[in-house]
This record gives sequence, structure tokens and C-alpha cells, in this order.
Amino acid sequence: MTNKEKMIGILGGGQLGMMLATAAKNLGFKTNIYSPDYLSPALNYSTDQTIAEFDDKKNLTKFAESVDYITIEFENIPSDTINFIAKSNKLFPPSDAIKISQDRLKEKNFCRENKIATNKYINVLKTGDLSDWNYGKKSVMKTRQLGYDGKGQKIISSKREAEEAFNKFGQVPCIMEEFIDFKLEASTISVRDTYGNTYTYPPAENFHKNHILDTSNVPASINMKTENALKDISTKMITNLDYIGVLAVEFFVLKDNTILVNEIAPRVHNSGHWTLDGSEVSQFEQHIRAISQLKILTPKLIYKTKMLNLIGDDINIWKNKNNSNNEKIYIYGKADIKKGRKMGHVNFLEDLE
Repeated sequence: MTNKEKMIGILGGGQLGMMLATAAKNLGFKTNIYSPDYLSPALNYSTDQTIAEFDDKKNLTKFAESVDYITIEFENIPSDTINFIAKSNKLFPPSDAIKISQDRLKEKNFCRENKIATNKYINVLKTGDLSDWNYGKKSVMKTRQLGYDGKGQKIISSKREAEEAFNKFGQVPCIMEEFIDFKLEASTISVRDTYGNTYTYPPAENFHKNHILDTSNVPASINMKTENALKDISTKMITNLDYIGVLAVEFFVLKDNTILVNEIAPRVHNSGHWTLDGSEVSQFEQHIRAISQLKILTPKLIYKTKMLNLIGDDINIWKNKNNSNNEKIYIYGKADIKKGRKMGHVNFLEDLE
């Protein structure tokens, strides 16, 4: 069977699904996007579309039977859906890795169990658990699930503030973490194929506004020792997870160059969009290669790249501009402009020295 006869199923229809579908098409695959939202931007880029809720087992079954491989474009797909799809033996990355990334406590415990440094934390299931924390330093309370782009997070300076935050979050399972005074935030994009080959792109240095990624710069302003350490940790994580596909790892680098893992994402990642132009091979192509039993590649860095997210009304500045040699503009085609919503991005390119 050739690539042209094979179908890749993608759970989720956002911009990541859109770019995965494009990469799959370029490699000769067909795609089927599964999304509850008929306005999802990825639907315009796929061969087939399944518009259904994630708990619709009839459509999930039909979807799984119609494709050769299945992947996800965001991690907050209901766990029941992941469990159901996993029975097809077509899901990559594996369901265990997705479940770890869906729960901040499981992420932290995975790091601890694998001797990977992360910040101090405790599990918070009830108000009484808050007595087990030292409030002498600034802390962060986070909901264990469904938090992203700053959602489900609160800076904590006292037990009273912790109790108020826990109640505001609806007393859902949370974790309390120590607040990290970092020198910089960095992330890696790693990929592993079904043959055990791994590759990690040069780390990106990330800057946030209002808890949302604003820019990613590659190369990062770190020394080679730190870069190698970030890559080594990422390789250890993707290998120990027995992972297939792209895995993003977010790090804190401290003033003394100590490295702490912040969190992981079991998918292609916003901070890897620079690879569309700054690398010989994008994270999206690598992911499609890995999950479809092709071998991943070892691409070279071809440009210094700054990726700028277009958030909300930022899209109006760029939507009518044309690409140039050093500015590559990506518009996601979302129906509504909303505050805090990722509407597109721009890659600014510079020649390597």
C-alpha cells in the first residue's frame, strides 16, 4: 500500500491539525479530521471530515475503522475517548503518554520517578492538604487538568490565598508548586519513530505575555552545555515514555543554569512553529513520519528564527500582508477573533552567521 492509499486520522480541528494535515498531504497521505466544531480551520485542509462529539462512539468507531493511523492535535481530549480509540491499536502517541500529560500531578510524578529535576509540589485534593505546604515563599496553585495559556493557575502568597483559590477552582484536584524565579524559559521539540530513532531540534527561548506564548527564538541564548543538557533530558523523557511522534518539553533555566522541567505536551507545539521555515524539516512532517512508520529525519537549522504569535486583534495587522524573504505569515482562518485566541503566527528569518 502506498502513502496515497493510507489515511491518517487527526483528533481535533485547530491550527495544529491544519498544519498536520498539510504535512500529511505533502508526504502523500490522506487525512480525516475528527472535530465537534464544523467551523474548525483544519477541516478545509483534510481529505475527509468527521463532525461529531468526542463521546459519540458510533462515529468514533466509524472514524477509527476508516483510517490507518490516529493522532491528536491537542491533549485535552476526554480520557474516555482516548481509551476507546486506543483499542484500535492505531493511536500515536500512546495513550499512557497522553494521560500523563493531561494531569499535572502525573507529569510531576513521572519526572520524580525518572530522576528528572522539576520544582517542588504537593497534591491538593481537599482543603486540609493545604496545611502541608510552606508558605514562606511565593507559590503557584494549578488545576491538575484542563489548564493552558494561564488558565487554572493562581499565584499564592499565603494559606488563606490558597484556600480561596482552591474554592474558586471548585475544589477540583490541584497541585501546589513552588514559584520559580527563572533566568529564561526554554522548550524542546523532540520526535521518536517506531524504529526507536530520536531527534531533538535546537531549543527555543520563549517569552510570554499574559501567560500566553508571545515569541520563540532559535537559537536560544544559552551555552552549548545547557543546550546539550536540555536535549539529553528530552531524549530521556521521550524514550522512557516509549513515545511515538513529537513531544514538546517546557523548561525553566535558573540563574545558576540549573534546569527544571515545567511541563510536557504530547503533540506538535506552538513553540515549534519556527521549524516551518527555520529548519529543513518541520515538526509537522516529523510527526507524520513518526506515526506512519516512516523514519524521521535529522534536519539542519537553516535560519535564525523568531516566531511571533498573533493573538486576538494582532491578526488585523498581518492578515493582508504578503510573505517576504524574511517574513513568513501564517493565518489560521478562525471564524471569530477573541481576546487571547491564537489567530496566526509570523516567522522572522535571519541568515546564520
